[in-house]
Amino acid sequence: MVGTDGSEAAQDAVTVAGMVATRLLAPLTVVTTWKESSLRAGHDGDWALETTLQAAARLAAENVTAVDRLELPGAAAPMLLDVAGQQPDTVLVLGARGLGRSKARWTGSTANTVSHHLTSDALFVHKVPKRWTTVGLATDGSPSSLRAVRRGYDLAITLGARPFLVTAAKTEADGAATLLTVQGTADVEDPEYFGTDVLTGVPAAEALCNAAWKYDLLVIGNRGMSGPARLLGSVANKVTHDIDTNLLLVDTA
Repeated sequence: MVGTDGSEAAQDAVTVAGMVATRLLAPLTVVTTWKESSLRAGHDGDWALETTLQAAARLAAENVTAVDRLELPGAAAPMLLDVAGQQPDTVLVLGARGLGRSKARWTGSTANTVSHHLTSDALFVHKVPKRWTTVGLATDGSPSSLRAVRRGYDLAITLGARPFLVTAAKTEADGAATLLTVQGTADVEDPEYFGTDVLTGVPAAEALCNAAWKYDLLVIGNRGMSGPARLLGSVANKVTHDIDTNLLLVDTA
């Protein structure tokens, strides 16, 4: 499922959603919402219909044929969360605009609100890769991160990309030990296919953001994206707002 308002960032999200849906052989739903009380000229049901039609045409040009459309009155974030939440296996795709700007986060960025209230996985798009080559799977060895690793591994294989286990640790030895344990417990088809990447020298969130350029997509669990952990500065929260590559935030609840 991809949300679009017709902006450049949303168009990138539509393109990436089409790429992923095609590889997964999954149907794709394009959603546009509008506030009935909006003062912005043209943002009404007709505008939403035109926006979804444009997105569907863009997808058809890329040979994505199984496309549904939804034009819904209401605030974007709550509507997207509600519709995606009705289908547990949905991956919600959005442009990442607003995630990294503190002002946008405080004034109601759709991507920001969605990131903190997920009941499904969400892919936040920063750029359209020419091809999928590497996917980083962030893990600290915890059970919740293992779920994100498994989801990310399956997606990487489907996209034709190499999955890399990525962890931040005090020392190379500590990190290598964590990744060895993860390889043995991840329950994936070919654990020997994992690449490994141990990050040291800086706190975990900073390390992951610094290393994100290596990957077309970074995958991380959403533990700490809500509640007290968010306010205390969870790794997932910091990465979500500071990363500059595509991010799959996996619902690990």
